[in-house]
Amino acid sequence: MFNVCIMGASLTTGNMGVSALAASLVKLILTTRPDASFTFFIEERLSNPQEIELSSRKISIKVANIRRSPRADFGEHILVIFLLALLYKIIPVQTFRNMIIKYNSRLKAIAEADFIGDIRGGDSFSDIYGVRGFLLGSIPSITTLLIGKKLVFLPQTYGPYKSLISRSIARYILSHAHIILSRDRESIDLVQDIFNKNSNGKQIIFCPDVAFALDSIAPKDGVIQPFLNTGSPNPIIGLNINGLLYNGGYTRNNMFNLKMDYKLFVHKLSEAFLKKTNANLLLIPHTFAAHGHVESDSDACAEVFTALSPVYKGRIQMIAGEYDQHAIKGIIGRCDFFIGSRMHACIAALSQKIPTAAVAYSKKFKGVFNSIDVGNFVIDAREAETQEAVDTITAMFEDRARIKNKLQEQIDTAQNQQLKIFREILTVS
Repeated sequence: MFNVCIMGASLTTGNMGVSALAASLVKLILTTRPDASFTFFIEERLSNPQEIELSSRKISIKVANIRRSPRADFGEHILVIFLLALLYKIIPVQTFRNMIIKYNSRLKAIAEADFIGDIRGGDSFSDIYGVRGFLLGSIPSITTLLIGKKLVFLPQTYGPYKSLISRSIARYILSHAHIILSRDRESIDLVQDIFNKNSNGKQIIFCPDVAFALDSIAPKDGVIQPFLNTGSPNPIIGLNINGLLYNGGYTRNNMFNLKMDYKLFVHKLSEAFLKKTNANLLLIPHTFAAHGHVESDSDACAEVFTALSPVYKGRIQMIAGEYDQHAIKGIIGRCDFFIGSRMHACIAALSQKIPTAAVAYSKKFKGVFNSIDVGNFVIDAREAETQEAVDTITAMFEDRARIKNKLQEQIDTAQNQQLKIFREILTVS
């Protein structure tokens, strides 16, 4: 048995991007190591196993849950785990070290792993969502290093680091990591800069985002009626609306410093397509959160649908149910053109060779799109005005046939490269 411990990804967050990372990692690792057994080392209230079905095979994944809550059990609290790891590091008595590992199941999961990989949700090895979140999210990585295990950073975006403390912690962790994989070449430059151009032989390897490998499985129910199943020749445009951007970020006050008015943009873009083309519009959430939550894509989609459906009845539809990462990719696969503001919604489209425009709020979009040589398909909401973005995307829609041709070879190359790299790291780790 080859024990694999994955940090920073789960199948139960409601964010289909994070779920796509988790499912894709399991698939890629099993392709090379069919004997792999998996543990997710994640923030979770319960330690119930998670399940995923791949190629008609059900995979059960253990969960080593950690918590921040004061109500957490002693052994599962993130700070207790960190302090125990610190004691393990500074006390050189092996008997004492063995006791620490034996009596804390979370540290035991790390100690017994043959491969430990951290992916940090794809973009959270950064303080873009706040310094506190970055610090707490870094504890599992530091814990791994404290007990002397090799840590592999799986393909993700690195930075930005706005605060000095974030940059210092990032430097410490990355300088002690065994292998660093980056899903974009810009992050490789940033990591080199953190090392002050002196990486001391550290492996920093470009690898396409793992979600390019995610399986697409269309749902069987009819919730996406009417026009997806009518055989209409009219093109289908998929629009993923990011609830977090729609609500102004966690602060609800333009947290990401967008130049455009994102809420106005999605309404204007939707109406432009419905008014100026014969296309049908499908609104696709990619993060499912409780009604009223700042992250809810479904709430944002519902608001646009309610505003436009009376005028364009039968030509605009939204995904009303909640689907897993495979089904959402299957739904996206029915589109002829796609616009997304969630990174992995865009990857779900690109990996199926669907012409895709990204509306970005961070550098991660440009980096990932550049990785397959389509960086010019990214509209940066921090730089583009509202109407400018609408005009750019409607022009891309008219040019979708050429864009699709460009994607044909790029995606095949990315998927082959990805598989090759995973074979290599699972052999040497």
